[in-house]
Amino acid sequence: MKKIILGTMVATSIFAAQIVEIACDKSYKPYSYKDGKEAKGIYVDVIRKAVSQMPNYEVKFKPAAWNKAVNAVKKGKAIGFFPPYYSKARESWMRYSEALGAEKVYVIAKESTHKGKAKFPEDFKGLTACINRGYGLAILGGKKFEQMIKDKTIKLKNGNTTKVCLNQIKSNKADFTLYDRLIDISGFPMLTHGLNSQSNNSYIGFTLKDKKFPYQKDFETKFNKIIKKMRASGDIEKIINSYKKK
Repeated sequence: MKKIILGTMVATSIFAAQIVEIACDKSYKPYSYKDGKEAKGIYVDVIRKAVSQMPNYEVKFKPAAWNKAVNAVKKGKAIGFFPPYYSKARESWMRYSEALGAEKVYVIAKESTHKGKAKFPEDFKGLTACINRGYGLAILGGKKFEQMIKDKTIKLKNGNTTKVCLNQIKSNKADFTLYDRLIDISGFPMLTHGLNSQSNNSYIGFTLKDKKFPYQKDFETKFNKIIKKMRASGDIEKIINSYKKK
């Protein structure tokens, strides 16, 4: 009997699912955010659904400030993070998954700031933007916006979280920020959406230090195939639409 029990225990350990820890932005509601100790959001649901179709794997999310999530992947402390937009510069330290979803970025500001603005970023000359630390300027607002920041024709403030930037605008310490249309600004009734600045896909960024994760290549291959099928079948769109109703 002891031999049978021991054999069962060994078999169980051999076939136990591999836990994959993925870092995520803790303050990017509704796409990725921390609620208590739990990660929630559109991309959390998309990834969880995809991994549920991968019998040998389980996913564990690690919500963190954006810069910490980025650094975890750069240093190989996490297999991946989400949801970065595409930037060629990031390919030196990360590999992109299949797209998790598409986002449209808009100017968020007070109505008085939006007034008379017809072109982004030219009409925002002399104003101050608050952008999350670690976010790509060209990715959010285009190359011209990035250049205007470098030239200081648009001033830049950085915030560690989305809420920090929204509070900066509320208190008149900054004039505008750039976020996706679905980002939750319900706690800031004085702020509204204005001009569309960019459109981007979001991904998981997988670390290139994959020798630390011997299962990574297999995980990535299977994950990407499933995400591609979910996108084609409309499953990802259904998850996104479910949040639009909330």
